[in-house]
Amino acid sequence: MDIIDQLVGTIEAPAKPRRFVFVLLEDFTMLCFSAAVESLRIANRMSGRELYTWTLMSENGTPVRCSAGIEFVVEDELIEVLRDDTVMVCGGVSIKSASSKKIVNWLRRESRRGPLMAGLCTAGYTLAKAGLLDGKRATIHWENQDSFIEEFEDVELTKSVFVVDGNRITTAGGTSSIDLMLKLIAQDHGEDLANAVADQLIYSSIRTDQDTQRLSIPTRIGVR
Repeated sequence: MDIIDQLVGTIEAPAKPRRFVFVLLEDFTMLCFSAAVESLRIANRMSGRELYTWTLMSENGTPVRCSAGIEFVVEDELIEVLRDDTVMVCGGVSIKSASSKKIVNWLRRESRRGPLMAGLCTAGYTLAKAGLLDGKRATIHWENQDSFIEEFEDVELTKSVFVVDGNRITTAGGTSSIDLMLKLIAQDHGEDLANAVADQLIYSSIRTDQDTQRLSIPTRIGVR
């Protein structure tokens, strides 16, 4: 019996699948997005249930180009979300210009409905620009740390791979999306499913919010 057979039947189908709303900003990092959505897809497959659904949005409902030059077609422009939705804003290399007034105002308005809101990679900047991280712990890609600290004094910035503070989430980018999604999957449906997803991703070292973004000096130079 393989791992799929073992999990199917042990996980109850939710009354309503948890929906993730991915907001793709111009020049977003493809890895942070694909790592997140693939984790959800694999969770559905491994459980034999529709545990998660997702939809893609952009500022105007038009296709968005990621930093690798690949264009993504989305389903919607910035529309209303539901309280039970999880909103994930995907940022990248041009985060300041991508964090338009329209995006920021939409985040402020929709946050009043109470959904869980996340900034993947550099999109922690966008959430901070909207004032959604004031008084919160957060993280952002290490390249953006110094400028972020200067601009947002009311945010407690960390060097963690991801941070969950109440209904606000931030990640440092790259594969940290996997770590975050595994945590959410474990919370929703248990450690066994999260571990099965990690195995399918060939992801053998799951990190927590206590892990930092960059290698230590001894590790970098190969000294134990």
